[in-house]
Amino acid sequence: MAVRFEVPERGGDQVVSAKNVTVGIGARTLVERFSGTLERTGVLGIIGRNGAGKSTLLRALLGEHPTQSGELRLGTSITAGYYRQDLSQVPLDRTLYDVIAGLRPTWERGRIQGHLGRFGFSGQEVQRRADSFSGGERARVALAILMLSGANLLVLDEPTNHLDVESIEALEDAIGAYDGTVILVSHDRALLRALTTRIWILHERRMTEFAGGFAEWEEVSTERAHAAAVSAAEEQALRRVHERQRVAPSPKSDPRKELRRAQLGLAEAEARVTDLESQVARVVAALEDPALYTKPDGAATARELGAELETLKRELDAALERWASATEQVEMLDGLA
Repeated sequence: MAVRFEVPERGGDQVVSAKNVTVGIGARTLVERFSGTLERTGVLGIIGRNGAGKSTLLRALLGEHPTQSGELRLGTSITAGYYRQDLSQVPLDRTLYDVIAGLRPTWERGRIQGHLGRFGFSGQEVQRRADSFSGGERARVALAILMLSGANLLVLDEPTNHLDVESIEALEDAIGAYDGTVILVSHDRALLRALTTRIWILHERRMTEFAGGFAEWEEVSTERAHAAAVSAAEEQALRRVHERQRVAPSPKSDPRKELRRAQLGLAEAEARVTDLESQVARVVAALEDPALYTKPDGAATARELGAELETLKRELDAALERWASATEQVEMLDGLA
């Protein structure tokens, strides 16, 4: 596949403007009160979990879906070319030849066939209707259409879903050589790492901007994964404590003073665990906040918080062990008192 995107007209410097934009479907809000701008050139990656609202946001940007509030618009002289995830831009009721001829009515047969040949269609294949194509073939048709758009903004929604490795590499090269602006929604991490120069993260209806590419975002966001692992370890340790508390202690004769001393020790252990859990929750919340990674010193702060979390984890493990031992001792002495 030989694809190349050209920009006949540069367009304005501000490509996208969002002011307090809220987007949703029915009663469900997907993006809430987002404000931001996208300047000309570069590749913006929009990331977030499946169903978060990324595709709906793209449709709202292109005027195909209403916003619930705020203002979302393209800049002056911006022409968008849209690659849809569902490939619905490919007409199913016409032959491939007719699709391209409709977009370029002044082209002669040879030029139309030459254009289609760039995307792997030759001979009688150009007379097939698009409804007979596989997903990969329809994806190549969608790119053939997009290449003729003359857009200075490419909006690409999961463009690699149906492509083979060679086609993905050709698309990556074409985007890299493109002189316009690209908005890319993709779960293809290799593509995001290779191309993006800026990231918008959609998380829990909140859009956060990150002034760097996906590779940089991955590096700083490893601390978030670390925070989640620490939280899981804490829960596991608590389960161990609760299991120990259910185990009956072996009888042992101790004076009443020892019971009182053990009760005081248990109270101190519980207070220590509560304090450490509060500190862990504070650090985990800080690491899970996407806004942390948008600050100039975000990466350094995340590393410091990660180190603090390691220390708190060790202290919490020790405190939980002391709590478990103190609980066992009190239950045992109380039964003998």
